[in-house]
Amino acid sequence: MRIAIIGAGNVGSTLGRAWQRLGHEITYGVRQPGDTRHAGLGTAVTDNATAVADAEVVAVCTPWQGTQAAVTACGDLTGKVLIDCTNPLTPDVAALELGHTTSGAEQIAAWAPGARVCKTMNQIGAPMMDSPALPTAPVMFVCGDDNAAKDIAAQLVQELGFETLDAGDLTAARLLEPLALLWIHMALRRGLGTQWALGVLHIDS
Repeated sequence: MRIAIIGAGNVGSTLGRAWQRLGHEITYGVRQPGDTRHAGLGTAVTDNATAVADAEVVAVCTPWQGTQAAVTACGDLTGKVLIDCTNPLTPDVAALELGHTTSGAEQIAAWAPGARVCKTMNQIGAPMMDSPALPTAPVMFVCGDDNAAKDIAAQLVQELGFETLDAGDLTAARLLEPLALLWIHMALRRGLGTQWALGVLHIDS
């Protein structure tokens, strides 16, 4: 699958390398493609519009404060599966800038009319996004308004080593983004660190 990763920070580079290793064709879209910081990514690095031009899936992995500009720079995303991996965090990552009546994912959908937006891969930190070595597969919730797009997003997430659960339509991002904030709070402020994940325990039928 042809995947454009928008943003090459910790999240973007982790997902890009993981999906590339799994056989997907990865292109990164960044603000400054010639920056030497991107030299080690091992694949095409270009501007956002070029990265998404032939992509089937676009994964947005930018800090929230730069997300609107990044999505706008992609141009027309009509029909593309857009996986929103962001969280609308304040600069000090202590709170959310949006919530209760909307979400970051819904805002991205407004910035990218026609895109098939799904929310996932936002509920854990970058160190645990690629094949987390845990006794059981951690859970990763997926939400979105387009069921076929959710199926594609869920398959990509499962390939990374997660159990996926469909949380419903895109408004469920109002639940998933605070869930991410809880993970961040426990990891960074309560001393739990980054080597853990949430899971779902099932009763055998």
